[in-house]
Order: sequence, then C-alpha cells, then structure tokens
Amino acid sequence: MVVQVPSRILLVDDDPQFCKSVKTALGDRDYAVTIAADGQQAWQNFQEHSFNLILLDLMLPDIDGLDLCQQFRRDSYVPILVTSARQDQGDRMAALEVGADSYLAKPFETRELLARMAALLRRAGKYSAPLSRQAPLEIGEVYLDIAGRQLIVRGQRIKVTPKEFELLRALMSRAEQVCRSEDLLWDIWGYDGNIQTRTLHVHIGRLRKKIEADPTTPQYIITQPGVGYMFAAANANRAAS
Repeated sequence: MVVQVPSRILLVDDDPQFCKSVKTALGDRDYAVTIAADGQQAWQNFQEHSFNLILLDLMLPDIDGLDLCQQFRRDSYVPILVTSARQDQGDRMAALEVGADSYLAKPFETRELLARMAALLRRAGKYSAPLSRQAPLEIGEVYLDIAGRQLIVRGQRIKVTPKEFELLRALMSRAEQVCRSEDLLWDIWGYDGNIQTRTLHVHIGRLRKKIEADPTTPQYIITQPGVGYMFAAANANRAAS
C-alpha cells in the first residue's frame, strides 16, 4: 500500500489569527503546516527541515520579507508564494524579481490560496531534488554549477543574479528546444499571460552580454521570433571547438 506523504508548508507570518486560519484550512486538506512568526524563526526552520512550499508575508518584525525571500532562493528552488497586505504593483514585481514564484494580496479566498499552492506544487517537480544533488550543466564554453550556483564562461567565473541563473538553467536544461516566452515568464517569475512586461527580454539581453562572445550575433541564446528562445547546443559546441 502506498502511503501519501502530506506536503510540508512553511507559513511565515506574525499575525496569529491569520496563521491559525490558514493552518486550519490547510490541515483540513492534509497539508502539514509549520508556523514561523519572524524571519529568524523561519530561517531556522528552513535550515532544519525540508519544505515543499513557503507562504511568506513581507511585513515581518525583524526583517524585510523581500530580503528573506532572496535568502531562501539562494539556497533552494522551493516554491515561494508571497501572501501580503501590500497590494501595490511595485511590491508584487519586487517580490517576483527577488525569487518569489507567485504573489497573493490579502485578503484572499481560501479557494484561491489552495489553487495557487496546487499550481506551484505541480510545477515544482522538476526542481524537487536538493541543489547539492543536481548535476551541473555544461554546453560549449558555458558551465553552470547548479549546486554552487555559479556560472563559468570560457574558464571565467561570471556573476549572475538569481533570476538570470534560473533563466539560464531553464534554457540549458532544454537545449535545442524552443522555450516559449509565456512559459519562461510563468516558470521563472510567476507572471501569467495577462501581464505585459519586458522582464524576459531584459534578462535575455543581460545573459547574452555575459556568455556570448558577440552579444549582437548570439550563438548560444537564439531568439525564435513570436515564440520564445532556444539554447543552441550545436552552435555552442562549434564555438568551443
């Protein structure tokens, strides 16, 4: 008999009533919820236990939630769903830029929370292995160390942001496959099709400057007009030979 292991959720919020309500709702649906009332407690729980998803408030008593989000993302690909009373579009964009996978403004319906969580858990499968056990990606002169979160190009270590790293990882792991722009925006930033943004275009441009010998005539990251982008392994290997 197969025993279903409940998904472990780290709920980071300093509002006791909110935490009680969410824990009850999730517990009724067989989620195992650990509550952290501040950033320090959240980080300690994160280091000591394994979680399938993090629910994170931005307004914590000891640390800005954006900083904590970035800290989580440096060490793990665990899905992060921000649940915050901040409803400004700028806060949402900032959270997604530092590593959050989705953003849900308070107050919200339990049904929407559950739907967001289910969607994030479904697409988290490809990132389920701990970073320390994920094999590096090497194509041509580009070497991406997943465990160390480092990019090495032509023998030189290149500094990349967390989102640049994740975008390059997504492209390299699907080399010679066209990655649709909308899929990349959803996978990396949590943007749905209703959001108009140049975020992907800007990040592609930055990556080209860091890995291409001539960014104006890219050999690695190729644009597929009207569709998306592809990491051209064949071109990369020719460039390295």
